[in-house]
Amino acid sequence: MKHHYVPQFLLRRWANAQGKVQNLSVRYGRVVCSARTPEYTGYENGLYAIVAASLGLSPDHLERSFFSPIDNNAAKVLEKFEQHAEISADDHRAWTLFLSSLRIRQPDVLAHLRKQGLALLKSVLAERDKDTLPEGWPSTEAWFAEHFPGALDAAPLLHWLPGMIRQDGVMDAFAGLRWWFREFDPADPSLLLSDLPIHWEGGFHQPGFMIQLPVGPHRVFFGARSAATEQFLDQLPAADLIARINRTSIAASTDRLWASNGPEALAMIEANLDIMGANVTPFGSIMPAA
Repeated sequence: MKHHYVPQFLLRRWANAQGKVQNLSVRYGRVVCSARTPEYTGYENGLYAIVAASLGLSPDHLERSFFSPIDNNAAKVLEKFEQHAEISADDHRAWTLFLSSLRIRQPDVLAHLRKQGLALLKSVLAERDKDTLPEGWPSTEAWFAEHFPGALDAAPLLHWLPGMIRQDGVMDAFAGLRWWFREFDPADPSLLLSDLPIHWEGGFHQPGFMIQLPVGPHRVFFGARSAATEQFLDQLPAADLIARINRTSIAASTDRLWASNGPEALAMIEANLDIMGANVTPFGSIMPAA
């Protein structure tokens, strides 16, 4: 079951007339490019299946019921942005929630919750058992393993994943920024889309905090805390800003990037292979171990 950690509606914006995006990745030191439909890229098989299996649901339940509404609402808001239409308070919340979800839905976050979250849960249950279980009774972990296999594995995802996306500090940081878009001429070089689409610089509460998200080959979304950052980005010549954004996307990529122009993207990535993944910070490395 294909579970997308890069939203399909975002990938479609890089698609050609045949509905395919250029999928670029590095294999054995070489950049490989292939054309794929959004359905067949930006996913990991069974990423959320453990949750669905433990609840007796279909393997794609979490993507359809949790992430698809976030993405569908965000797609509608993005269309409003591009039409320069007025957005409502609900639209503002929907776009903020989407921005927050982009990091949390990544495979390394899910892997951390499955491993470290499960270890923490088992530790808590074992401590509680020592104080409450009569002698000779099976441990809570053993009881779940016998009667509800997989339930403990799914519990950290069920409990923490929605809360991490809706975390007040992150939502407030994104919602309180100055939002705007920068559009480029079709004749300009195209933007790349990284497998971690959103990039931010600075601490959430620092004056220089800003985020960027390419939303098409010739359009990028920015959010910044200060007018000075907005002015600096808006005054950069298009070619310089596009190069800056693309280098940021390459440095943030863990495995692949997407483009609308294969040869152009191939040359750009090959010229910057030395920074490929340089800014990747695995989620587990910034979270305390259980």
